[in-house]
Amino acid sequence: MFKKFLIFPAILIITALAVGLLAISPSNVEWAVNYFLGQEISIKIAEKTKVSATDANLSSFIVNLNNPTNCPLVQLENIQVKWWDSRSLRAEKAIVDYACILQIPTSDEQTESQLDLTALLASLPDMDIEIADLQFINTEEVTSPVVQQLLQSRLSTKVIYQGQKLTLEAMGNEAENNLFQLNATLVNQQLTGNLSYQPQAEQQHQLDFQTTLQHNLFDIPKQGKLNLHWQRDDLPLNKANLSLQWQDNQGELILQDIEHQQQILNVPFSVTENQLQIEKSQFYWDISALEQPMRGVVNLTLRKSSENWLPLDLDMRLSLFSSGEAGKGNIVIYGTNGTIGKEKINIPLQAHGNVKYDQSIAYVDAVFDVRGDENDLFALFKEKSTLRVNWKEPDANMNVRVPLADVIIGKYGVGGRLQAFLQGNTAQFADLDLHLDGQANQFIAGVTSLFSLRTTAIWRNGEILSSDDSNWWKWNFKGKATVKALKSTINVNGKGAWQSDRVEIQQLQANMGQFHTSGIHVPKIDLSLKDTLRWYYEEHKLQGLLQAKIPEVRLDYGGHLLNPILDLGIDGTHIKDFNLSGNMTAGSLGPIKLFAHYRHDELVGRVYWLEQSAKVFQPLFPQKWEWEILKGTIKGQTDFDVSTERGLQMGGHFSIHQGEIVFPDGELRGIAFALPYRYVNDRVELVKNPVQVSINYLKSGVLVAENLSVKVQGYYPYTKKRPLTLSELKLNMLGGEVSVNKFALPQQKIANVQLHDIDLSQALTMAEYTQVGLTGRVNATFPFWLENANCIICHGEITKTDNQDVNLKLGPELVKGLKSGGLTEGILADVVSEMNLQNLTASVNLEPNGMLKLSSNIKGYNPTKRNKNPITLNYNHQENVYELWNMINYGSTFEQNLEYDLYQKLNK
Repeated sequence: MFKKFLIFPAILIITALAVGLLAISPSNVEWAVNYFLGQEISIKIAEKTKVSATDANLSSFIVNLNNPTNCPLVQLENIQVKWWDSRSLRAEKAIVDYACILQIPTSDEQTESQLDLTALLASLPDMDIEIADLQFINTEEVTSPVVQQLLQSRLSTKVIYQGQKLTLEAMGNEAENNLFQLNATLVNQQLTGNLSYQPQAEQQHQLDFQTTLQHNLFDIPKQGKLNLHWQRDDLPLNKANLSLQWQDNQGELILQDIEHQQQILNVPFSVTENQLQIEKSQFYWDISALEQPMRGVVNLTLRKSSENWLPLDLDMRLSLFSSGEAGKGNIVIYGTNGTIGKEKINIPLQAHGNVKYDQSIAYVDAVFDVRGDENDLFALFKEKSTLRVNWKEPDANMNVRVPLADVIIGKYGVGGRLQAFLQGNTAQFADLDLHLDGQANQFIAGVTSLFSLRTTAIWRNGEILSSDDSNWWKWNFKGKATVKALKSTINVNGKGAWQSDRVEIQQLQANMGQFHTSGIHVPKIDLSLKDTLRWYYEEHKLQGLLQAKIPEVRLDYGGHLLNPILDLGIDGTHIKDFNLSGNMTAGSLGPIKLFAHYRHDELVGRVYWLEQSAKVFQPLFPQKWEWEILKGTIKGQTDFDVSTERGLQMGGHFSIHQGEIVFPDGELRGIAFALPYRYVNDRVELVKNPVQVSINYLKSGVLVAENLSVKVQGYYPYTKKRPLTLSELKLNMLGGEVSVNKFALPQQKIANVQLHDIDLSQALTMAEYTQVGLTGRVNATFPFWLENANCIICHGEITKTDNQDVNLKLGPELVKGLKSGGLTEGILADVVSEMNLQNLTASVNLEPNGMLKLSSNIKGYNPTKRNKNPITLNYNHQENVYELWNMINYGSTFEQNLEYDLYQKLNK
């Protein structure tokens, strides 16, 4: 190929000589030159030629390649030649046909060629040659963008030969930019010069060269020096210097990183007639853009296997050294009897060892062949070849194994059956075990710095076939892991693909075993895709739709949610940074709206539901309570935060309006409250503001109360340090009012129940006493202590109200019974059969076993007696109020159970 491009300067020389003879005759000159050129190349001189004694002007001069296409190699236009005072040739335009040059036969390259430089220069007269506009056409075969840019620029060249000194100047311009400039001088076989190349304003390249040419131009110079300097921000080495120098058969190549003042590459070499040998070549890669500095040593031998340089036999050994927190690593890549041919390359190699970085280690055990041609090399791995990576971070430890048998890796990516086995632990998962198995085709895994993208070929069984489909890895996956936050095992399987800049999960079946956390028990979760999960990692976009189904959620206190179904849309920028939105239903409950954001292993979001019937929350009541919701509405919202470190935290509010509940021995009506809360460390916190709870009507057995209101504040479950406080408790009962100013759970000090203006007749009616009649009203104070071992009500006090007397009247049967007891009893019965009580005080104590002790003092008179003599009585009474309550409540409970059963049947 090099010889082909020597055609152009040779053509210039032929042109100069031919034009110098034009005084004879253009047609005769054309015939004579073609005669000596032979059959492969011919010239054609335009008829419009003006010749004088001192100069000549030609409209065109063409050099043709005589083959079936008969293409023009070079065409010069508007040529002016002078030969009197000085010899010069100037052409306004020269057109070089690149495709035609490629058709020049190359069979001569198989034999030793001779081109005597000294003789060639000695045959040349002193002259100047200048081409103002040099153009290349038909350059479609050129694949290099750099070469294409040079060939398409505005080129000009000038050659001066004077006194055995040859000078060459060439320049290329693109728009306003000086693309390149070449200056070279040849004197006494010493070639020196420089080349500058600046494809963009911010890029600079400078080549300086000096060498002594051999007499045979095609022989390698025995001595020389090249120095290339560049400055480019788009390269790993932004600012560097590459120098090559040699003397006789010894030489050295050095690459220097100028920005970091570091020698990157040092290649000493020796060249003999049949061999190129590199021994102990060293390189060091410690650029800030790379996180792993690499150091290595290369030994390489290239041997001629015939008279020509190709094919070459190759032996090589490459040692790569690395270091990290886990120690030092070393990988050795070696092989012998490789072959580098003119069209094909085949190098059998082996790689063994490890690379260490920080706490991570990559192990390689591989046998492979490097095959292909110089433009498309690939490595074909053989059986039992494996890559293993042990990857460690502060919160993760992963082992990755990639079998490489029959895998192809080339400049266009990875092909063949590609598998990956992942095992280890991450921040979210323990005992992770995942297997991906699929087929890859020109898969580059987004690594554009190592691979090129090609869309017109595929690999199959080591062969390249035509296709428009490329850069993908399609796989099936299956595996399992333990979710740390839930201490539950999840199993997954499905299908996915990594194609171009997109990773997607197309099918997914996953199930998670039972877990119990934060007062919630879940027997299992089934997870599936309702739409493909796609991650466009270059566009920073993540999309998909998931569905989770749970047979039941059981709450520790006894409530449950039946058949929850959660539909979640995913929208984000990364698999570690995305939004969730969706709905949850559980039977007739819902839909409950959910919005959340997952980032840095933390899920933060909000759940809310619009106002709906309170009946849908029936499953939240434990069955053992036997509570039935009749009516009412509920709405609310909850903000939540879930992380491995802090667990589940929630906060929000919900409200109930006009709720009604029945239970076997009672009912609640007119329930209303708005509950702001926080849930932290498995505890509900009602600490921001007291929660106001109101109930219009309450009935439990024979006990009936109305207009109950209470403020609740504190924690649940409660402790001594974090109590639950009830304050300003009030309710209407027995015609009066019952109140508790403040009461804390667990109780740490005594509290007081205040009864005001209680109607005694309603109290006796509730107690179903028919033989005693009481009218009037009383007040009472009952100090109580639920956790006191001695008394529940401790020294309670009952007193008559100030504005009304209390009337006592015994029933006929009770009076008759008293009188039958004797004279004294008869007198007493006659005196107290009816009394107006002007003063009434009583002391009450209630023991934990239910024993009530009442000591009372009564002062009054019998209104039926004329004298109305004052009567003073001291009365003591003792009775188990638990047994009494059961007897009193029996009938009412029976009646309400019938009513409750009727409600249940109606609701069903």
